Amino acid sequence: MVALIYFVFLVAIFESAHSIAVPSSSKLKLVIDQDGGADDAMAIFMALLNEKYYNGPKVIAITTTHGNVGEDQVFNNTQRILTVADRRDIPIYRGNKKSLIIDSESDYFFGYDGLGDNGIDTFESIRAQKEPAVIGLIELSKKYSGSLVVVALGTLTNIALALRSDPKFLSRLSHLYVGAGNIYSDNSTEPEFNAHMDVESYYIVANESIPDKVTIIPYSQIRKYQTISKDWRLNVLGSIDTKIMQAQNQFEQRSISVVTSWCLLDPAVMGIVLNGTSIVTESRYSNNSIILTGDQRGINTNDFTTKDEANARVIYEVSKEPFKQLLYNLFSAELST
Repeated sequence: MVALIYFVFLVAIFESAHSIAVPSSSKLKLVIDQDGGADDAMAIFMALLNEKYYNGPKVIAITTTHGNVGEDQVFNNTQRILTVADRRDIPIYRGNKKSLIIDSESDYFFGYDGLGDNGIDTFESIRAQKEPAVIGLIELSKKYSGSLVVVALGTLTNIALALRSDPKFLSRLSHLYVGAGNIYSDNSTEPEFNAHMDVESYYIVANESIPDKVTIIPYSQIRKYQTISKDWRLNVLGSIDTKIMQAQNQFEQRSISVVTSWCLLDPAVMGIVLNGTSIVTESRYSNNSIILTGDQRGINTNDFTTKDEANARVIYEVSKEPFKQLLYNLFSAELST
């Protein structure tokens, strides 16, 4: 199996015969690696609105991976999202359709199409880049060495392949943000969705991480500190009269109908990427990993320690009100221009 994985790595690198032509810039650039759900849509919208109205980092590519839905549907959903945002100029690199070793079934929390099952599946076609996501990630890290931020919002297959294919990949990044995993402070042993969808990939990413380059945002901490009322989501944020917000409401129509409060990991991760100094109130250094075998497969482990002994910075506590304000400012920015 190991030999097969490395053979795939070598074939992918061999097939990348040409470099990706990308203009140079000293400003931070974002690549968003995502699995096509309504939560991913909101995070992508946040990054694009921040770029447009607040001179934030430029989104230079989106990569697709399996997770909320199959990768084919993720690719369709990415085109839908970029069409809504009028950003069909952003390259899409298609990623892996399966986990490295063991596939897991989605819970289809955001619908069988990932975007609310609202019967609207129209978009202007965007041709995928010829390079696969792993090559796109590697080549973009070379072109934007020192200024590229990768935001991983789904299954970590693409990121793990990039790390194993190119030992210098992480060193060239400005930072890698990983929205996945849990911190277990009680008797709960439920694996977090993104981590559980490809456990081996999470293990690889954690094993290759260093705290100056990698920040992990566990869903458990977002649930604990950033759960927002359903009323605020529907009647304050959801009442913003823009095309993007109304599309987001449609994308979430299935998921929000079955919850009593509102808490999504991917927008929380993007909030930390865009305005972490206001939102993060405590982070800790940890030897972070994941259990690969047995009945605890997919459960994360943390050995909180000093930076010198850690492999990652883990977000431990966040603030709710600055995050809500960021969301409102971003999604209503169009109305004040």
